[in-house]
This record gives sequence, structure tokens and C-alpha cells, in this order.
Amino acid sequence: MFVSNDELLWMLRQIYGRRFRREELIRKFSNRGLYSLLPYLTDIEGRFNTRQDKWEVVKKAVGALVARINQDIDPGFFSTEISFDNLQHLLLDLLGQIIHREDSFSLEKGARVSVRLDSDSRYVRPGSEGFITEKLDGSSKVRFYFTAGPYGVDTFATEIPDEELEVLTVAELLERHRDVSGVARYFFNDALLRAMKTTIDASAYAAAADLAVSYLVDRGFLNVDGDDLVGVLDEIFPVLAPGFDRAYQDPGLFSSPTLSSPPSERKAHVLRLELTSGCDYNRCTFCSEYTDMAAVTKSFAEFKEHVDRVAEVIGAEKSRIQRLFIGSGNSLGVDTDLLLRCLGYVSDVFNPEKISLYGRTTSILEKSVDELKRLKEAGVSLIYWGLESGSDEILNYINKNCSRDDMINASKKLVAAGIEVSAMLMPGVGGLKFSRQHVEETRELLHNMDIKYLTLLAINPSESSLYERNMQSERDNRHLTPEEVNAQVYKLLEGLKPTGVQIGMFTEEIDQASSNTKRFSCQFTEANKRFLLSNF
Repeated sequence: MFVSNDELLWMLRQIYGRRFRREELIRKFSNRGLYSLLPYLTDIEGRFNTRQDKWEVVKKAVGALVARINQDIDPGFFSTEISFDNLQHLLLDLLGQIIHREDSFSLEKGARVSVRLDSDSRYVRPGSEGFITEKLDGSSKVRFYFTAGPYGVDTFATEIPDEELEVLTVAELLERHRDVSGVARYFFNDALLRAMKTTIDASAYAAAADLAVSYLVDRGFLNVDGDDLVGVLDEIFPVLAPGFDRAYQDPGLFSSPTLSSPPSERKAHVLRLELTSGCDYNRCTFCSEYTDMAAVTKSFAEFKEHVDRVAEVIGAEKSRIQRLFIGSGNSLGVDTDLLLRCLGYVSDVFNPEKISLYGRTTSILEKSVDELKRLKEAGVSLIYWGLESGSDEILNYINKNCSRDDMINASKKLVAAGIEVSAMLMPGVGGLKFSRQHVEETRELLHNMDIKYLTLLAINPSESSLYERNMQSERDNRHLTPEEVNAQVYKLLEGLKPTGVQIGMFTEEIDQASSNTKRFSCQFTEANKRFLLSNF
């Protein structure tokens, strides 16, 4: 089954990190109109037979087919009274013969070509297809028969640099449609539908959308989870951002493919860069992310080389960058002068709208307000900050090396500097023994902090972590069950003042690090609080 590149990318953006009911997703796809899937409809003959202007439809369809095979077809070859079966038989046979004879393997006049998927052409979208009508020095004039855009767009010709083009061979067409007759049938159906645009109604769009959902499931972009369909991040991201993915997968560039980054920074418009590897603290009992990774901070020269090499690998995808995330475990802990110099360089190279990074409580406290203001001026707009709990006893239990008062003081510094906070809390941390005080003292912490985003990540320690070993050794303690974790979250939200913070709890389609079984995301206003609690 063939799905155009433009429509595939659109669909993947819709399902990335989300879950839907099938009927909800079909409705969403139907509203968009997935035109490259319409030729797979099974009722094209019925649509043709209802037409009173069959001969006009035939002439328009033949014109559309001419563009797809780059050869003339005389409409006079067909009777004005031709039936659908005869039309299909004659055209499929003719198309099959012409397609079978295609033999271009280089960018020459008459070759079927497509615009490379990594093209940054401003004139034609990647994946557009057509034929070379004229060869020029280092470029080709191409007449396009397929472009990403409204169904029924007229063909057009334009000059494209050869480096933006690649030959579209018969073998590649066969990969889409199994055999020559499959290619011919797709071209025939597509041309006929273009000639009958007024017959493409809501039922046709819904049928194409249903095919699209099945296609995404078959390709592994969607997982079936009970009644839900869940976007698979690891399969989707390499398609949305192949250059980014190549860079992240290169062990010579990154210490890990994920760079231990927040889910909100794993997007196709966010570039992750590595200033530090590992964690300079690395003693939180629940964390095993950096167990076997030395804490290293790059020099400016090393970071500059890293940035330059990443920019080279991502190529044209550089133009899509809106934000930067500077990793790894505690980039805020880097010496301020070095950090400022590095921020200045990446801003010159990528011109991001925003920059974010991880920060620990002690790292925030070690910076003066003036230093934090300078970081804000250099582009740092958001700090990801793991609070985990507001209970000093729990913080000591998980060896966080800070207190609730430390967090409150650090928050005041960030407010004074104008840097926003995305804070993380751990429902379930400390187990049953500390459950009550975790809720009460965390609520008190939040009431004394100014944060913009709050994410709840139910604790999910690895079996090898010190946290897990300690928990297993305690006779008077145990992990909370998923139901008890959710009850704890309910109690936290019930007593939390509706300050308007954006609060979220996400299941595995977005956050694989936690063990959340509940999901929600909303601005915590009075109205939303009532609605959230009533549906919890």
C-alpha cells in the first residue's frame, strides 16, 4: 500500500505520543483527507456508473494518465459509449505495457524522478514525482504529476537542482504495488478519481482513513492496547526526523540515543545536544540511568566540535529547529562562564527560539541570581527539575542531598531570574510507610513554589537500584500498588490550590520511565480541578 510522504508525515505527527480510539482517529484522518489512499477504494466502478457525463470523465482521466506515464494516449481510442469494464481492461493493459518498458536509471530526459525526502527545496515538497522534460547543466526541468497538496492539483513544471532529485525506478514502484498490474491499477484509479472529484464524499474519506489506520498498525507506528491505538515513539521519530535520529544513534556523538531527555524534548523540532555526559551527583537511590557512565563535561572546543558535527549530520533538518535541549544529567551545574560560551555558540549555529536543560536543586542554589539572569539572557527559558517529594524524610530516604527549604529557596532564585520551571514529582516514592507524609508535605512544598509545569512520574525503580534493594529489605514497608498510587495522586490534587500550573500524568505512549496507569494533562484551574477529580 502506498501512502505519500507528505500524508505519512502528517499522520505520524498526529499520533506521536498519543492514544486514540479507532473511530476517533478515523474521524481525524477523514477530516484531513488522505488522497494517496483514495485509489484503493473498492467502489470506484459504482461511482463511474452513476455519472451522466462518462465520456467527459474518460477524457479527463486519460489526460491525468498521460502525466503519469509520460506518453500520449488518444482519447479517440475509446468509444463514447465505453463501459467501465472495457475502459479498465484497455487502459490497464496499455499502462502495464508502458510501465514495463521504463528503464531509466539516471537523471536523463524522460526519466521518472522524485524529489528527495531530505530535500530543502522551497518550490516542491519532498516526495513529489514527475518526469524530466529537459536536462540542464546541474539541474533538470521536471513536469510533476504528483505533489503533496489538494487533490486534483494541476501538473506543473519547474527547474530542480539534480542534487534534489533521484530516479524513481520501476522496481521502487513495484515495492509499493506488488507488480506491474498493481502499479497500473493504482494509476488508473487515481486518474479516474481525479476526473470525478465531485464523487469524493465523506464516505470515501472515511474509507481511506480506515485503510490508513490499518496501514499504521501494520507498519508498527501504532500499537493496539485494548480499545486504544497508541503511537509508538521509537518507530515514528526516525521517520519524522531521520537526520536527528542518525545523529542520536551515533555513539561518537552521543553517550545514549535518548540523552536521558524529557519526553517533551523528544520532538522533531527540538534538537538535543550533549554538553555533559552522566550525572555529577549520581547518588539518588532510585536512579540507575547513569550507573555505568562517568560524569564528564566537555570543554568549549569539544562542545563546538560536537555541535558542528551534529549540524553536519542533520543537514536540511536544521531549518526545522525551534528549541534546543542541552543534556545530560545536570547541565546547569556547569561553570557559568563555560555554559554561557556554549549557549552563545549554539544560538549562533541554530538560532533557537528557546533553550532548556536539566538542573538539580544544589546547582540552582550554587548560581547567583545574576548568573541565572545571564543564562536567561543567553536563551535558557526552562529548567527541568526533579523535586520527587516535599518530605525531608523521603528526600533523605532516596538520598536527594537537599531539603524542602532548599527547593523553596532555589525556586525563588529562578523566579527572580525569570526562568520557568518544569518540575517532576514521584507518586509512590517512599512506599506505604511514607505515603501520608508524601502527600501532605509535597502539597506544602508546591504551595510555596512558583512553577509553570508539573509532571507526575510514578516511581519505577530498576531491580538493580539501591532503592529497590532497600525496599525489599524493609519489613515495615512495601511498594504502593497502582491503585494506591492513583489514590495518593487523588489526595494530592484534592488539597492542591488551583494556581493554573500545567499539570500532567502520562502513560507509556509518552513517558516510559514512569509506571503511571492514569493519564491527564490540563491547566490546574478551579474548574479543571473539579472535572479532573470527578473523572479520576
